[in-house]
Amino acid sequence: MIYSFSVPAEPILEDPPVPRVPSTETSGGPATDAPRGSATDPGRGPAAGAPHRGGRVERRKARTRAGLLAAARELFAANGVQQTTIAQIAGHADIAIGSFYNYFATKDELLEALLEDELSRQLRLLQERQAKVEDPAEKISIAHRHLVRVASEDAHWAWLLVRLEAPYRIAWSVLGQAAKRDLREGIEAGRFEVADERLALNASAGALFAVVHAQLVGEVGEAADCGHAELVLRSFGLDRGEAAEIAHRPLPPVVAEKDEPR
Repeated sequence: MIYSFSVPAEPILEDPPVPRVPSTETSGGPATDAPRGSATDPGRGPAAGAPHRGGRVERRKARTRAGLLAAARELFAANGVQQTTIAQIAGHADIAIGSFYNYFATKDELLEALLEDELSRQLRLLQERQAKVEDPAEKISIAHRHLVRVASEDAHWAWLLVRLEAPYRIAWSVLGQAAKRDLREGIEAGRFEVADERLALNASAGALFAVVHAQLVGEVGEAADCGHAELVLRSFGLDRGEAAEIAHRPLPPVVAEKDEPR
């Protein structure tokens, strides 16, 4: 897992508010000023108890929202969050700037949605790799190796993570409990010996972050994922030989999906 860590983030500079303008991109007619979170709010979906309205319009809204997230993902990774404006994101997604506000109230809100989506995606993939593995030590190795490999196979995602330094609340809410569970499983099975579980999680997270950055700037080689996993396992109490053997086992595959690391 990417084990949660807290790094003070620089404040995100927001663009000045832009008045909502009529838009035809979501429904073929004038945009509505529905309250966010209401049944007609395309950014957050139906309110509790509201009937689900499937169909062409909803699919178009979902595609537009996904396009905004994809555009922001690429621009944030290339230019940084502060240097990227809402107007640039809308332009890159090929929608009117007023339509952005049908989906996200601010750049901060888009950023949170993007991080949650990306971290959830990686969690799903690495858990798929772990699914048939019983040894807690190998599960830890798989998690760290998967995330390090993302740096070389999906640079946009990795630069996003490095540049934003993954806000603590979001990273922990998506990945933290799974990471804690893996470590606890290893301790209870007698595989790991750590004096402080939370400290162990944060220390391994810091190491992961540093290795991802080193991978992106070319300071480490192709086997960085194995070397990193070995060091994490040794920090959890495994001896050098066993940690190396586990860390160099073939990674279990994931079901091939577009734009996802294998």
